Amino acid sequence: MKALISVFKKEKVVEFAAALKRLGVEVVATEGTARVLSENGVAVTKVSEFTGFQELLGLGAGGGAGGGARGSAGGSGKVKTLHPRIHAAIATAEIGIVAVNLLPLEFSGEGVEREGVEREGVEPLEGMDIGGVALLRSGIKNFEEVAVVVNPARYDAVVEELAAAEEGRLSRATKLELAREASKYLLAYGAEIDKILRREKKDKYREEK
Repeated sequence: MKALISVFKKEKVVEFAAALKRLGVEVVATEGTARVLSENGVAVTKVSEFTGFQELLGLGAGGGAGGGARGSAGGSGKVKTLHPRIHAAIATAEIGIVAVNLLPLEFSGEGVEREGVEREGVEPLEGMDIGGVALLRSGIKNFEEVAVVVNPARYDAVVEELAAAEEGRLSRATKLELAREASKYLLAYGAEIDKILRREKKDKYREEK
């Protein structure tokens, strides 16, 4: 089994990946996440190695799931995981764990988060994550076979259950619970997008007046 890890929040990710490796799980990660894991002694397969396709539209800093403004040093870019090889692997459960958390919507790609404050040169949806959302939806769709983990607080429990399971698989109940949590996470992310678009609409209305 493989685990795909692509996270903006790196909290506990090294320990999680190392524990999965000890259980015989191959870890595949996007460039920024892979760099953190490698620097901490965790062997990892980069997404670009898994797909045979280099990441595109590189930026300066970051390193989470693909398809948003998530560039990082070392050849990574916005488009990372929007590849049929990735989604086919999730659909067939070759990738049995999808651990993803999304880039903040107003992340500039240069290590700047606006946190609700307008800053010159940062577009409102600059950090909008497309690839990460697609990964989560693929995992949720196949939740019977794939564990979708969006919350770092879940890492320890996932590892403990995998270690105790006879066939090295999480229970259906756990995968369903994780899928529901991921679904709520996506709904909240979508609500934040809607807030930004509503704000943009109001700003445009004021300009036209």
